[in-house]
Order: sequence, then structure tokens, then C-alpha cells
Amino acid sequence: MSENRACHLCGLDCGKRPLLLQTTAAQLSFCCEGCKGIYLMLHDIKEAPANPGHAGGNEPKG
Repeated sequence: MSENRACHLCGLDCGKRPLLLQTTAAQLSFCCEGCKGIYLMLHDIKEAPANPGHAGGNEPKG
């Protein structure tokens, strides 16, 4: 069973193991962390980090 999933942000093929994001409306597929991150930022979605031990630390102060 071959299922082509286009990235919800850029439209590229997500391959066999897409990155998934479950929203209240639908489950979205992304080809890479970059596309998923941009989607989250554009839609102001707060998602728990995949690696809780990794702190960003680059947020602007003030």
C-alpha cells in the first residue's frame, strides 16, 4: 500500500515516515522539522518539545 503524503507547508513528498502534527481539525504531515516548526510558528501553536532536555536559550529578552 503506497501512500504519497505531501508536506502541509511546502508540498514536497513526506516519504514513508512523515512528521505528524495532530490539530483539532486534522492530522497534518510534514517532510522535515523545519516545515513543521515554521507551521507551528505561523499558527502560534505551542507544542511540547520532542527532546525536553534541549533548551533553546535563543529567545529574545524583554
